[in-house]
Amino acid sequence: MSKPSVNIVWFKRDLRTRDHAALAAARHAGLPVIALYVFEPALLALPEYDVRHGRFIRQCLDDLAQHQPLLVFYDGMLPVLEKIKQHFDIKTLFSHQETGQLATFERDKAVGRWCKQNGVGWQEFEQDGVHRARRDRIGWNKAVLRHLEAPLENSVPLPLPDLSSTGWDTWPAGVADGAVLPPEILEDHPDFQPGGEHNAWRYLHSFGAERAQHYSRHISKPLESRRSCSRLSPYLAWGCLSARQVWQWTGAQPKFKHPISNFRSRIFWRSHFMQKFESDYTIEWRDMNRGFDGALNRGNDPALFKVWSEGRTGFPMVDACMRCLKATGYVNFRMRAMLVTFWCFTLNQEWQPGARLLAQWFLDFEPGIHYAQWQMQAGTSGYHTLRIYNPTSQCEKHDPTGAFVHQWVPELQHVPPPLVFEPWTMSAMEQTFYQCQIGTDYPAPVVDFDAATRVAKDAYWAVRQSPAVVNELPRLFRRFCVTKDAAKYKRDNRPTD
Repeated sequence: MSKPSVNIVWFKRDLRTRDHAALAAARHAGLPVIALYVFEPALLALPEYDVRHGRFIRQCLDDLAQHQPLLVFYDGMLPVLEKIKQHFDIKTLFSHQETGQLATFERDKAVGRWCKQNGVGWQEFEQDGVHRARRDRIGWNKAVLRHLEAPLENSVPLPLPDLSSTGWDTWPAGVADGAVLPPEILEDHPDFQPGGEHNAWRYLHSFGAERAQHYSRHISKPLESRRSCSRLSPYLAWGCLSARQVWQWTGAQPKFKHPISNFRSRIFWRSHFMQKFESDYTIEWRDMNRGFDGALNRGNDPALFKVWSEGRTGFPMVDACMRCLKATGYVNFRMRAMLVTFWCFTLNQEWQPGARLLAQWFLDFEPGIHYAQWQMQAGTSGYHTLRIYNPTSQCEKHDPTGAFVHQWVPELQHVPPPLVFEPWTMSAMEQTFYQCQIGTDYPAPVVDFDAATRVAKDAYWAVRQSPAVVNELPRLFRRFCVTKDAAKYKRDNRPTD
């Protein structure tokens, strides 16, 4: 008896029903469609992933299943394809390209081999203006703008084929083939943004209607930014919204023209950084500028990693941000940059362990942005302007009342500004009066910021000005930089006498 013919739409980081090229193509292909998501244990076990990501994905699927019938597995992708093949004649697999880590790249190559061996066509579609196999940026600016301004894909929900002979159920009644998701993924958490296309649009609408008003003014402030920034990053990272949807919707808003314009520029730069990673996935683990490979002699100290990860460095803004990030999955961009430069320059540690930890904690972990941004802040591109963020200055400028620090470092809740910015400067009497003994209730600074940072910077610049690093720059400019920026970086990195 012949098996019924079907196509498959494979959802990955595109958990939406609208502006979905794979769904649109499957609709036009004319066969019954299996809409598929696979929770892959091997990926969820990577050090960059956390239960917060699995939970967010599950919430996205709960929302998606209200509009698009789904089959959901907890298994490897190849075993899932084999299981479906037992019941159906698979004609075509439709999906978006994923700008992911080496693990997902290897998985995709294995899927490609399986499709070839089994006579299954695989149609992949670009997403967010990111181009696969691109070796330079010539013409990229115009191409990504064309993508962002192109008409949205007219995708509609598609019915599943008849599953009555398979013994499978549809989401959310259970995961196909009797597998059970880890229970922690099934439990919602009130301190994290909820997943799903519906929530994504809710955040987008509230940003355009109200919250964008103070976007530019509050973007660097760790407390106020939690409301005034768009908070769309996890929805973009997991594809509840496409960059094109956000670009076009915000461009049509009549209110808050200046802050909305600032925000839209970041949609463009999001694609820019994802293109960097698409152009060289090895920056997940290797210095972007290969002249730095093994040359910086940065440390890998478990004791420093422990105090940094626990928010016990003795620097209030660093500690507040680490605790907030672990508890909620979010801090703003400036605070993220501060955490990176503190780790790489003040503590003088290798960037890779820190990048893995923050990937685990960022609810909006997007590999295409994460690694390129880490290397930019860690200085291992060798051409970006080096900015090292002083935690005390960040307190003074962006948390002048100490409200953010008081919230996340309760040991300091009775210590007023400016003492809360540098609590180690309190006298013994002040420590008693403000109920915080340095070294007992709250740690003394783990290093002397000025001295440690100065030593690390001097060592860094000695390597950055070396022939090994400088000789790498033409390759990096060609592969990673848009034309205008390449010219600027060339001027900034001219050799000096």
